[in-house]
Amino acid sequence: MLRGVTWNLFLAVIPVLLGLVVAWGLRRRGKDPNLPIWLTLPLMLVWLAFLPNTCYLLTEWRHLLYDQRWARLLDAGQQDAGAMLSVARWSLFFLLYSAAGVLTFGLAVRPVDRALRSTGFRPVLAAPFLFFLVALGVYLGLRARFNSWDFVTDPLPIWERTVGAFRSREVLSAVAAFGGVLWLIYLVVDVWVEGFLARLRQLGVIGGPKG
Repeated sequence: MLRGVTWNLFLAVIPVLLGLVVAWGLRRRGKDPNLPIWLTLPLMLVWLAFLPNTCYLLTEWRHLLYDQRWARLLDAGQQDAGAMLSVARWSLFFLLYSAAGVLTFGLAVRPVDRALRSTGFRPVLAAPFLFFLVALGVYLGLRARFNSWDFVTDPLPIWERTVGAFRSREVLSAVAAFGGVLWLIYLVVDVWVEGFLARLRQLGVIGGPKG
């Protein structure tokens, strides 16, 4: 299990790093409009392809709730104090695991959001489409077990499954609802990061105007 957790966290960090690079490219192009958009667009597509890996961590709770390994432990926890303690430890683990997904998701989107704002673009216009696509990516990874690189190595099955999702009102509604939740999560993380950075400035840990 440790190997899987490490791998998932690694995949979640990739869009954070890509977001910083994309933001740098957008700011450069904002200062020099003559720079061709194709220098940044491929990186944005790769960033978007890896972004669902952050939110995917939010779904890992299903293992604690439904996998037989923990189902037996949950049942034993109702009577055995030792098992109850193990349930508490695993619950804390999955809570932190999900928190890592929330944090990496926010940190991956935030630099791109700020860079777009600096160029005069209003990200709120693109936000519904972005979060819907991220939610769709989570669905494709969760239900069809696609990976980010499958968009390049095996795109046809992804296209077919995506078309199938749009033909299902139930799936489409679930994806749209999850996209709305992701949007709310990002807004909360963004406010939290702003407050955290403001406090660091007040303490003199980092530079910048103090509140």
